[in-house]
Amino acid sequence: IVFVLIWKQIGLATLFGYGVLLLLVPLQLIFSKQFGKNRKNTVLWSDKRVKVINEILVGCQIVKMYRWEEALENIVYDARQNEFRSIRKASRIRAINMGISFASLPLISLAVFGGSWLMGHVLTAANIFTILSFLGNLRYPVTIGLPYAIEKLSESRIASKRINQFMNLYQQTEKLKDNKGISGNIIMNKASFTWSSSESIELNDIDLNISNGSLIGIIGSTGSSKFMVKTQVAYVSQIPWIFAGTIRENILFCQSFDEEKYARVLKASQLFTDLRSFVAGDLTIIGEKGVNFSGEQKARVSLARTLYTDADIYLFDDPLAAVDRSVAQKIFKECISNKGIIKTKTRLLVTHQIQFLTEFDHCILLNNGQIEKQGSPEDLLSIEHIAKSYENQQFHTDETKTRTDSINDYSSKQQIDKTSIVKDEISINGTVSIKIWSKLFTIAYGWIGLIFLIFLMLIGEGIYDTTNKWLSIWSSQAPHEQRQHRYAYVYLGLVIGTWIISLIRADYFFYLILRGASALHNRMFKGVLYTSLIFYESNPVGRVLNRFSKDQQAIDELLPLTFYDTIQSLIMVLGSIVIIGMANPWVLLILVPIIPIFFWLRRYYLRTSRSLKRLESVTRSPIYALCSSSLNGLMTIRAFHMENEFLNTFIDKINANTRANFLFGCTGRWFGIRLDLM
Repeated sequence: IVFVLIWKQIGLATLFGYGVLLLLVPLQLIFSKQFGKNRKNTVLWSDKRVKVINEILVGCQIVKMYRWEEALENIVYDARQNEFRSIRKASRIRAINMGISFASLPLISLAVFGGSWLMGHVLTAANIFTILSFLGNLRYPVTIGLPYAIEKLSESRIASKRINQFMNLYQQTEKLKDNKGISGNIIMNKASFTWSSSESIELNDIDLNISNGSLIGIIGSTGSSKFMVKTQVAYVSQIPWIFAGTIRENILFCQSFDEEKYARVLKASQLFTDLRSFVAGDLTIIGEKGVNFSGEQKARVSLARTLYTDADIYLFDDPLAAVDRSVAQKIFKECISNKGIIKTKTRLLVTHQIQFLTEFDHCILLNNGQIEKQGSPEDLLSIEHIAKSYENQQFHTDETKTRTDSINDYSSKQQIDKTSIVKDEISINGTVSIKIWSKLFTIAYGWIGLIFLIFLMLIGEGIYDTTNKWLSIWSSQAPHEQRQHRYAYVYLGLVIGTWIISLIRADYFFYLILRGASALHNRMFKGVLYTSLIFYESNPVGRVLNRFSKDQQAIDELLPLTFYDTIQSLIMVLGSIVIIGMANPWVLLILVPIIPIFFWLRRYYLRTSRSLKRLESVTRSPIYALCSSSLNGLMTIRAFHMENEFLNTFIDKINANTRANFLFGCTGRWFGIRLDLM
């Protein structure tokens, strides 16, 4: 439609302008291919940087103990520097696109009006500014919309390939079935086990015939792979997995609350004494990985979680290793032994504490992935080194300490934990401090660099407006005056100058803001790295990773593009107002009602959109935290068959984040429609 309308105005000269316009399309495709390569490299370096930061957050106590901060700081800085180089290459392509976008209208105008001038046509103000209006309609979709779409398409392709790697992972859906329909029985005949088909066999030629309700002891030297005899039932891992939440939530583990059963489990796992020491009792919030609990307390919470689960087979992977001997004896007696609360269930205890050997119904001795001997406790005590270890542990066993745990002296009704070590993430109100913006732009070259940037922005707009003004002067001349070459040469020089200055200022702007973003990243990382352990204990890993991943990506890639587009549009509007005021000052009277309405809408929009954007960031952190925590406790989640519950929780958090993101997008559309109506 635009082609036809311009053709009616100047005829064949339209082809010159469209020729320049069509040259931009293959140019964008070339840029897209290069941008895809740079984006792929950027993602790889970002992954490496975030991975190192994640390892620092997970192992913060070790890092502090051995004073590895400086060495790890250099590793992260090197990864950030490589990431910066990759982003810088991509930003150059963005700068070229932004420069072409800004200078596209003068370039196309040069081709159209230059071709018309060469063909001997007379330039009139009516034709020129009508054509400029039509070409302005083509400017956004071809020079702004198309590059943006191609860039996002490249990012989407890379992201989809990365996601597809996870989507194609093997999913284990088979369930173990009880032999002969008798629940609690375990029968194996020459069974061998390995982690994957490409790895060596960990357990070889295992023969087992365990009847329901038996207590089985599995012992052996360290590294004999005894921990691999696992059935997907109720499981206590050797390293307790604790997620961020209350003690009760960790014990119930997505199950319904039965107060009587819950109290029995607390007593058996020796937790009453600990709960009475907390103001909030079992509503005390445990930090991620149980940072505010001792190793013994975490082991007993993990044990209570298993005891609360109604299962036919219970596997205890050396849970007594983390507690002292006296507590271990009481836990064994009240939980695991044939006098415990699950005495009718099949129990497999993997342990090094063979002082309980005589309590087992059946014993299995593993050595180098094979059963060396199995039978009654007396059969194993006939082995010299087993008998010697048994006598040694019996000699060193302390007397059982008296603990006054009673069901009657504990109430499950507790007050909410108001002194939780885990602090809720809150959204900060108000605008971004001017100091933050000044640091962002001055941290690279100081205030001189910022002043030079302002100069480039103003000189670019000045040349752009001068180009249009010169075109107006050229068209106002008599036909014979228009044929003079000086008008065409000046116009050509102004268009080339507009294009060059637009490229320089866009590239300099992106470089300046990227340097500032890297400096802010390094300061943020240094603050996190050298802070006290209280920070790590009160903030989940996912929350901190959200700052170094998604938020940092927004500063690196989204902020420069959006900020540059905003400043450029603002300067172009001001330049247009100046040109219009010079031509007809009375037209500016329309600004008297428009400007107050604009600022009122802007104030209303910014308050809403700023809050929604911060809400979107706050609701994103729990997603990272849940993913990090779930991966650490994947074995426990699968053992308890809680995959669907955690998936539903994950979907709920995704939906909460999506709602905030959707509303943020709606506010932008709301503001845009009202500006169009104005």
